[in-house]
Parts: sequence; C-alpha cells; structure tokens
Amino acid sequence: MMDRRFATRLAPLNVLIAAALLGGCATTDPARVTSSDDPATAYARGEGKGKFKPYMGDFWAIRASYPTGEFQPAWVAESIEAFHAVPEGLPAGAEDMAHRAKSGKITLNLPADQFTSLGPSPMQFTGGSGGSGNVGGRVNVVISHPTNPNVAWAATDGGGVWKTTNCCTTGTIWRVTTDFPEANSIAIGELVLDPNNPDVLYAGTGDLRFGSFSFGAAGVLKSTDGGETWTALGTDVFNPYFPPLTGNFPQYQAIGQIEVDPRDSNNVIVGAKTGLYISRDGGQNWTGPCLTNPHTTQRQDITGLVTRAYPDRTELFAAVGVRGFGTTVQPDLNQNGANGIYRGTLPATGCPTDWQLVTRGDNGWPAGTGNGTPNTSIGRISLEISPSNPDVMYAKVGIATTAANIFGVYRTTDGGATWQLRAQNSAFTGCSNASVQSWYNAGLLIHPTNPDIVFASAVDAFRSTDGGQTWSNIICGYSGGVTGGFHVDHHARAFVGGDPNRLLLGSDGGVHYTENPYQSPGRPTFVQLNNTFNSIEFYGGDVTANFATATSRGAIGGAQDNGTSTVTWSTTPGPALWTMRRGGDGIHARIEPVLGQRWYASSQNGSITASTTGPAGSFTTNATPPWPAQATERRSFLTHFELYRYGGETTGCPAATGCGRMLAGSFRVWESIQGGIPASSWYPNSPDLTKNTLADRSFINQVTHSVSDPSIAIAGTNDGNVWFGFGLGQGSANSATWVNVTDGNTVLPNRPVMDVATDPLNPLVGYAAVAGFAQNTPAQPGNVFQVTCTANCASFTWRNVSGNLPNNPVNSVIVNPHIPQQVFAGTDWGLFFTNDINAPEPVWQRFGNGLPNVMIWDMTIDRGFTTLVLWTRGRGAWAWPLPTSLEDGLIFRDSFE
Repeated sequence: MMDRRFATRLAPLNVLIAAALLGGCATTDPARVTSSDDPATAYARGEGKGKFKPYMGDFWAIRASYPTGEFQPAWVAESIEAFHAVPEGLPAGAEDMAHRAKSGKITLNLPADQFTSLGPSPMQFTGGSGGSGNVGGRVNVVISHPTNPNVAWAATDGGGVWKTTNCCTTGTIWRVTTDFPEANSIAIGELVLDPNNPDVLYAGTGDLRFGSFSFGAAGVLKSTDGGETWTALGTDVFNPYFPPLTGNFPQYQAIGQIEVDPRDSNNVIVGAKTGLYISRDGGQNWTGPCLTNPHTTQRQDITGLVTRAYPDRTELFAAVGVRGFGTTVQPDLNQNGANGIYRGTLPATGCPTDWQLVTRGDNGWPAGTGNGTPNTSIGRISLEISPSNPDVMYAKVGIATTAANIFGVYRTTDGGATWQLRAQNSAFTGCSNASVQSWYNAGLLIHPTNPDIVFASAVDAFRSTDGGQTWSNIICGYSGGVTGGFHVDHHARAFVGGDPNRLLLGSDGGVHYTENPYQSPGRPTFVQLNNTFNSIEFYGGDVTANFATATSRGAIGGAQDNGTSTVTWSTTPGPALWTMRRGGDGIHARIEPVLGQRWYASSQNGSITASTTGPAGSFTTNATPPWPAQATERRSFLTHFELYRYGGETTGCPAATGCGRMLAGSFRVWESIQGGIPASSWYPNSPDLTKNTLADRSFINQVTHSVSDPSIAIAGTNDGNVWFGFGLGQGSANSATWVNVTDGNTVLPNRPVMDVATDPLNPLVGYAAVAGFAQNTPAQPGNVFQVTCTANCASFTWRNVSGNLPNNPVNSVIVNPHIPQQVFAGTDWGLFFTNDINAPEPVWQRFGNGLPNVMIWDMTIDRGFTTLVLWTRGRGAWAWPLPTSLEDGLIFRDSFE
C-alpha cells in the first residue's frame, strides 16, 4: 500500500516541469526570488514562490528546484534536445570482453555487449500487510483486444506499455513496446483502444493519481499496429508544466483520461489536470484546454470521461475529480469546488459551449456539488457508461479527506438527468482498509450486457450484481483472502475479449486473471500473469561477490511498496523469481560478500535489519543505529547506509568475520565496525555535514567509503555540500576528522548532491552527482563533478566534468575500478558513460543495446569488480560485466595473441 506520508511514486525528470508552455493556455510563471540575500537563504526563509517553503514539502521538489525554488518549462525542452544529441555506444573494452568470452579465453555469466535484465520476474510477495502471491510493479491500466482474447496490454507507472499475445495463464509472456528514444516519459496513466479499429491505441503519459512524486506528461503516444510501435504526439501540449495557483510550488501536468469518438476516429479527447483537450486529426493538433465549468479559480483535473454516440452528435460526460486535500507540494488540491460531472456536445471545431452540470443537489447529489466552493466533501470521481444501455452510468466518488474513503457510488438510468446514491463506504468492507485512498485506487467496469453488474477498484477490488447497492470484496488483499492472492491497491480492470466471465485486474502488484469472477460464496480464484512482468521500482540493492564469474550468485533489492527481496542463481543470471524478505517500502540493501551470510535490508527513515543466515534467512536481526527522534536526528525517508565490501585482512574484510565497516547518514555520519550488530555498536562519527538551510530536509543523501581505503569516506548532502572524512574505523564516537570540500560552491553547484564516489585507486579523488538545473546556479552549471585533494584534503580542486551531458539531474555516479577514467552516470533518462573523465571536456555517450531510457536511481559494483548493476525506477535490476581494459584488442581477434 502507498505510504500516506508521501502518497507517491518516484519518477522521471519530466515529473516536474515542462517542455513548453501550453498553447493558448493562460499560465502564471513561478515568482522569482526577490530577496537581496543569497538564494539558499531566501529559499530557506520561504521567500520566492509566494513565500512557500519547499523544504516543508517534498524531497522531489527540492531535487529539482534548490536553491531558488524555481522551474522554467524551457529547461526541459533544452535538456531533451541535448539528450538526443548524445550518441549511443558501448563503453570501451566491452567488445574485447565479448570477443574473449566468445572465444573461451575468459568465462562470463553475462553478455558483455549489453545489459542483462535480472528481474524481478516476478517477485514472490509473501504475506505481510500488502497481500501475497507473485507480483510485478504498479499497473495503472489493463485492456484486452475485443475479438482476440490472446492479446492484452498493460500500462505501468514507470515502465511503459507492455503487450502479450498469449493471455491469460501463468505462462503469459509480456513485452515492452514503448522503448523508443522519442518517449521522454514511460509513465503511462491511461491506455485506450479506438472503438472502430483495435489496432489503434492511445497511451497517456503522466500519472493523474495526485501523488507528490508522480510522473509528468510527455505527450500522447499513438500506435496504429496494435501497440507494436508508437509515435509521440502533442509533446508541446502535454508536458509536465502545470500552472499552480499564485504562490504555490510548480506541479506537474498529467493525462488522466482518453476517449476516441465512436462516430469519428479522428476525434480524440484527452482529460488532463488542466481540463479537456480535443484533436480532430488523430492527435496531430490539439484544441484546449476546454473547461467544463466557469470556476477558473478551482482545479480542473479530469478523472472521468465517457462518450455517448447519437446518429447526429457525440456527447461528452466529463468528471472533474480533484482529490480534495492538499500536500505541501500540492497545497491547492483542496480547491475542488468544480468537482462534479458535466455534459457537453462535441463540436466540429473548438471547445464545447453547451456544458451542463449534471450532478446537482436537485437531482440526487449533495447540495452544492459543482458550485465552485472549495473544500467540498466530493473527492476523486470515476465514471463509467454501460456498453449495453448508455442511459446507465455509474460514478464512484472518493471523500475529500486524508483517509479518502469511498464517499459513495451513484447511478443514473436516464442519461444523467437524475442520479441515485446506491451505496456508501460502509458497503465496501470485507477486510481492513479495503476502501481507503480513493484518490489513488479508483475505477469502474460494467458488464457488457447486464448494466446491474459492475466491478470497482479500491484498495481491494469489489463486485456488485444489484446495480451498485451491495458490494462483495473479491480480493481481501490484506488478509490474503483469495486463492492466488495478490497485492492491494487496485487501479485497472478489463474483460478478456469482451467475455464477462474472464476478468483481468491490475494493481500495485501487476496483473491477475480469473475465470470465475462471480464466485459466491467465497472469492474468485486468480492466477498471476507476472512471470515476465519486470516492472518493479527499485531504490537500490547489491549483488554477491564476483557476480559475472562465480558459479553461484545472488542479489537483494529494496523496492517502492514491494519491500526488500532476494534472489539466487545457480545457472546463468537473468530474469528470475525474487522473494520478498521484508515488507514496507524497501530502500537500500547490502550483502556481506566474504562469508555471504549477513544480508541487510532497510525501510523508511533508516530502519535496518539483517539476516545472519543468508538470503533465505529471517531478516529480524536489528542493525538500526540508535537514532534519536526524527525531530532531533533529521534524516531522509530514503536514509542511505553503506557496508564496505572491497578490503582484506587489514582493511575491513578479514576472512574470519567478513566485512564489518558500515556507515549511515542522517545530518551526520554514523559508523559501526561490527556490521551494525548489535545495534548498540553504532556511534556518531561526524559533525553536522549539512548547511542546515532546508530544515528537516537538510540531511546526507549518500555516504560511502573510499574504494581502496575504508578509513576515508566521502559524503554528499541534500543542500549542496561534499565532505571527506579521515581516520574512520577506530571504533569510538567522533574519532574521525572531516573536511568540508564544498569550497563555498564556487565550482560545485549549490544543488542537492544525490550521490558520491571515489576513484578506485586514489582515495583523494572524488565524484559528485548533482541534481537540479544549471539555470538555478548559472555560475556553476553541470551535474557531474570531480574533486582532487592533497593529503587529508588540506587543499583541493574541483572540475566540472559534465561535458556534453544533458542539463538535468544525475542520480548516481560510479567508477570502473579496472579503468578509473571510465565513469558512469545514472540519470532520469538512462545510463551515460565516458571513457576519459580526465579529458578537458569529457565526451559522454548513452548506453543503448536494449537498456531502456528509464530512471536509474542507484548503481553498485560487486566485490571482485566484475559487474555493474543498475537499480531502476520501474524496470527492475540490470547487470553488465565490467571491462578490464580500455583496449578493444582488434589485432588479437584472429588468434594472434
């Protein structure tokens, strides 16, 4: 289930800002900082942005806007152009590795010329509060071909559109079809078929589920060949920019609904956060935003949209369904006074001009619905029309409170003229928390021939057979109440090939299928379709030693909403079943590589546990630092910890006991030399390393040991600092010496430092991966930086080594230990590398060869330096054997060596 404090998903860069302003749309540019102080000081006081303080809001907002709190849409447009200008290629040495492996001169378990997906495919979600069964990542939409029941499509929130041609058994094979360079967002919140031609599909980018970390729009994707290939349309209209109310933080645009006119397939209607948009040429050109109401001070998020065809016209029914309670980043979500359902006629040109509110106090809805008064009790609205009787429509309404239970289910049997409240929240029971989060878990599906049968998505999925008066919980996910039980948080529903006896469901745990959806008593029997559905959202993880060359291998990863899971391979590594070992949000994870028995998992805010008996053991041994209260010991939701894994007998990893040196970061560094066990072995070993300009968001993002000397460490903070630590490993509090090498941010930008690393041979050379945009620190552009220290960092020099990288956040940075000049940068748009970081202007390339343009949040290298592993936001984990030499050795390929 979603973490309600964040209620969100991490996402690509274009979550936050735009490629261009919306054509014809009145917008308000973010106010600039007007203080005479430096930007960071003004930012911390809340000056600029109408005195809104982003530090009280979301980590994700700070990642893009610190220190000024500002975005401009053109920044992303420029970044996209630069992204496409970077050439694709393979890192130097990869071809030679591939040749030597093919000729038998070296043994590799991984192909050297491409990354290998490791899964999870699927994840075995075992018990806990979220359900059980084999799961994938979040599915926002699932649809089935109307005449070919073998064909189905699923849309995920960070992994694109997936297609199968052999639905629907555990042997279902899914393929991603949206990995094309022009797809600047593979966060898909809507997916529809043309009712006149099932080979034509439209996918809406972005994720209109009101989460603060959710994805932003990057156009409408269109396919004319059954979802095999796609074209990005309307990227200048549907971009991340969303004009906030005056003084609020910039938010993101997202597409929530798409409909194709049954009378004319050229007419495509899109519902977004700013109203309706209409194309009359199949998505090439757009009119909008079209508002359904006069309440321009209220938000206009379209959460429901249906069409009704008459011989002479097409009617639109559009639901405005703003969540109804704000967050610190989206404080205007309580501006929901326009919430309601509106009817209008689709005109030949322009926007509809005959909109009528059809949900009023005089026709069955609460008094005041849709009258423009904010803070109404009406929250998100889902809307569905009966295929067999278009006079019948259902609306599922969330209540506009933080609990967000179901306010009610309404039904009309006369085309919207009158409505009846059929059921309220008390009807949606059967298990605990079954109907909460109705701003996030929503949607309806009506039986193709019987308008009294309807299915609803909530935390669980529900069924009604009496026109919405009574509801049966067909999932009970928190209790594992169904055979083939699966994850809670439901978003998607579809009948297979139009057969009402065959039902697909999509949730935060992937796709499931049943052939007895009307089972009573009891619940339906479901089968999971996730064995090839690699869409897990990882924060980070680790692999066992010598991963690319060992005879047995293992991995551990922490995933958003899907806990921490492990996997082992006795054969060639590849997509495989991972097993959840600890619930909650999985964050960072590590493996002690010498003995291989201590495996570490963590969840929110730095809660660390370990198994001391390997990957299948119980992760119950407490290894959490004795953090003081969060208000005192400020630390990230994504609190980072590190286990030194590369040393020997005298440098941290003796054969008898294994690696024991650990670091963790709050606003200061904590250390244990006993592997964090017992938890009392942790002690604070640094001063406050932050600027303390972001209140509770001033914390360490990453801290890590030097590769070659664990007595040296490097740390980077969310408010733009980098420090080197010396003399670690002494076993006592505050025994290390720390040097602030930030140098007043004269070269290193005063932006969040997302990751730090050191040169594998020279511990006094460090790297920083920096978030944000150069426009917020114009005198210090760039996103990857190198610092070189003299002894104990008595003096140091910074270099901007960003070269031709696009101007957007870099999330992680790592160095090939065999080739210190070969450096890798994990970004929102995939992996970049340079073969010569020491060049005056390093030249970066994109790693292609099947690796998607997906957000890379973390990277790790195994003990033995054989493998680089990527941890992605929506496409699982990927591994690639590291080259050992820059030379590609072409002269030796004819066996002259």
